[in-house]
Amino acid sequence: MQNSRRKNSINRRSFLKSSALIAASVATHTGTSGIIRAQNLQNPVVYALIGSGSQGRNHLRNLATLKNGHCAVLCDTYEVNLKKGLQAIGNNPEIESQDYRRVLDRKDVEAVFITTPYYLHVPMMLDAISAGKHVFVEKCMMKTEKEIPLVYDAAKEHPELIIQVGLQRRYSNIYQNAMKMIHTGILGKVMTVRAQWHRNTNWRRPVPDPRFEKTINWRMYREFSGGLMAELGSHMADVANWAFQSEPVAVTGIGGNDYWKDGREIFDNVAVIYEYSKGQKFLFSAIGHNRHLDFSETILGDKGTIEITLGRNDPRATFFPQKLAPGAPSSSGFKNIPKELDWMAGATILEREKGIPISPSTLTEEQGFVSQEIEYARRWLIDMGIMDFEKERNPIQAEDEHFFECIRQGNKPLADLDIGAADSRAVIYANRAMDKKTRITWPLQTDA
Repeated sequence: MQNSRRKNSINRRSFLKSSALIAASVATHTGTSGIIRAQNLQNPVVYALIGSGSQGRNHLRNLATLKNGHCAVLCDTYEVNLKKGLQAIGNNPEIESQDYRRVLDRKDVEAVFITTPYYLHVPMMLDAISAGKHVFVEKCMMKTEKEIPLVYDAAKEHPELIIQVGLQRRYSNIYQNAMKMIHTGILGKVMTVRAQWHRNTNWRRPVPDPRFEKTINWRMYREFSGGLMAELGSHMADVANWAFQSEPVAVTGIGGNDYWKDGREIFDNVAVIYEYSKGQKFLFSAIGHNRHLDFSETILGDKGTIEITLGRNDPRATFFPQKLAPGAPSSSGFKNIPKELDWMAGATILEREKGIPISPSTLTEEQGFVSQEIEYARRWLIDMGIMDFEKERNPIQAEDEHFFECIRQGNKPLADLDIGAADSRAVIYANRAMDKKTRITWPLQTDA
């Protein structure tokens, strides 16, 4: 069993290699030639979407704007969601309300979007891969540790298929810019990532018929759900893995049902700390009784900080440079913040609690002294090739379009199987740490 786990689980080298390839993949994603795009438009990917709940419909609204894919079938066993899905996509696809395997039997369907509840992801993925379909699956990719090698084995049998996971921050130009700044050393030595996803809601949805309680509110029940870590924390865990370019080595945490006493089985609040191999830490919290901090990530280095959020699919980020502390360890090998920017950090921006926006737009308002300095810093980041000057798109639309492009061009998804498996492990082990009230370490990874 141990040998099987070592064989099938992703090792650190492959994970780092996967992360290192992101920059090249981004270039392909953003710089596809007009000829290839024209070919894609003439030959759109025929797809089906399984699971037209809230996230499924979020995809459908974005898919409706894309011309390199065509929705042939919508599948959902809950009639209410099926009707809403048809309204969202708008091109009158066929419907399947009984058995998703009938969708997989169709010869015209090349790819499937699996946007069903968490516990159905792997069974549907395995069936889809076996049927020769390309797969886009929402996060988290896997619910249990034993499912991970099953997906790897299936993918190995069908290397021609694209497998992509719905971690849309990977497809945000602003997040990509932030990661370039981190990985080229603009923030210096990054040791800490802090993130939260706070809401002032009970997370429940109205149930018109008690028979549909677990169908509609599946997130409340452990049989179906990974709770706050799976539904919310998974996004932030992926950002931390991306920033540190590795998986954690251990995690501790606490959670509880302390506010919403309504019969739910999952925690209504969680607080976890991940440890990485070089001493870095990722701290995450989620609560359901206060939304003041909302949701965002803060990435802290010894030369600066980035505050970043996907917003409501409206990414925005700010860079706050700082002077290196006297006697701090050397950050040799990294680009140095230019003299002008370093002076600005101490003299104006930090004093006035302003930072440098990491965004693809330029300032259009009449600029004062501080605004001019901010714009100078942004232009320096662009000129150094650290920040791309490109219009930001809805990341869900971008990831859906890239899925189709990967199918037609054979490219590697930015959020591929390795990324999805690493993210799944982060969720699985955090939930285990909270349940067992102990520190959980990652399985030994081999370099084979």
